[in-house]
Amino acid sequence: MVQKVVYKNKNNLIPNKEKKCKRKKPKTEDLSKCVKMEVRDRIYELYRLKTNITLPFLRDVLKQRGTLEIGLSALSKLIKSIGFRYKKDCNRRYLCELPNIVSQRIGFLRQYTQNEKSKLRKVVFLDVTWIFSNRSGIKSWQDESVKSVKRKKGCGQGKRFIILHAGSSTEFVSGASLIFSSKSKSMDYHDNMNCEMFEKWLKEQLIPNLQEPSLIVLDNESYHSRILNKQPNGSWRKSEIYEWLVKENQNPLPYMLKSEVLSIVKSLKRPKIYAVGEIVREYGHEVLRLPPYHCQFNAIELIWAGSKSYYEKHVGAGLRSDQVEAVWNEALNHITKEYWRKSVAHTKNIIRTWWKREKVLDIQVEPLIIAPFEEDSENDEQFSDSVSDNDSYN
Repeated sequence: MVQKVVYKNKNNLIPNKEKKCKRKKPKTEDLSKCVKMEVRDRIYELYRLKTNITLPFLRDVLKQRGTLEIGLSALSKLIKSIGFRYKKDCNRRYLCELPNIVSQRIGFLRQYTQNEKSKLRKVVFLDVTWIFSNRSGIKSWQDESVKSVKRKKGCGQGKRFIILHAGSSTEFVSGASLIFSSKSKSMDYHDNMNCEMFEKWLKEQLIPNLQEPSLIVLDNESYHSRILNKQPNGSWRKSEIYEWLVKENQNPLPYMLKSEVLSIVKSLKRPKIYAVGEIVREYGHEVLRLPPYHCQFNAIELIWAGSKSYYEKHVGAGLRSDQVEAVWNEALNHITKEYWRKSVAHTKNIIRTWWKREKVLDIQVEPLIIAPFEEDSENDEQFSDSVSDNDSYN
């Protein structure tokens, strides 16, 4: 071993113990920002063309267009470094960025933020949810046999109960809890609630227990959205549309087609007036509607998660309706003021983050327009004038 080391030293070689191999820098780190931006734009372009993107396909596209020649592993590191992750598609993100949804979101964020600054109204979050009389966990003991698989959703979970409640920054609104057993066989629990039931709860249980002017946050379910000033649409009969236009002091000609009559209706379109908004306004409150697909703006969703977690651990099979309600009320009482405070604070942070995001997206950079030909012509004229002056001077 000594002879081997000495021999290497004689030939000016470094012994094995002292030899250090420098790790090569990943190829993706040497790429400029322009190249990375071009790769991102290529991916966006492929998605606009509704193309299913895989690493080999993307590599070939980048190579064909002269953007970049790179291996699959290096390409994977590259697209991860610019923020992409390979995960399950979520159509909800696309729906959230539709123009009408963006408009509603901005309206919500603006009104909520203004209320937070002015402190004029206390924010109250309300929502409808459900529980089952038996434990409704999403996991169960199964083997490879189909006999261990549940036949349908809700199988063995018992009777379903519909729950309606509201809360503010630190606690539930006292006396506003509503719970009843479902009589509908529909799998959608929203089918168990209607406008008449919700508006009755609003007048008799929620509003009387609000001690100060409040901003009531709710979603856009059908039972929240009964319209008082209904306007004609394509499903109306032609005779009904004529009657509506006459009430609006319009005189459509009798020979007009339905499409022509609807165009007149469209020109008379007015903002919708909701029954819920008018009810709460009578008592000095206001309604703030959540934008569709944005349940993260409703703090009571976090409260439901904590309540249901406690309920699932303490509910048993074969309980009577009054026993189920007792366990649920115990779960509600388990939610402390501190839990409420943290949930509302978390929701406020989400709303602030989204509002900052909307402001950043609203910033438009004016394009830099250069007119080289005009400048060149002006410079040429000035140059020719100066030359002619010099010639005359000489």
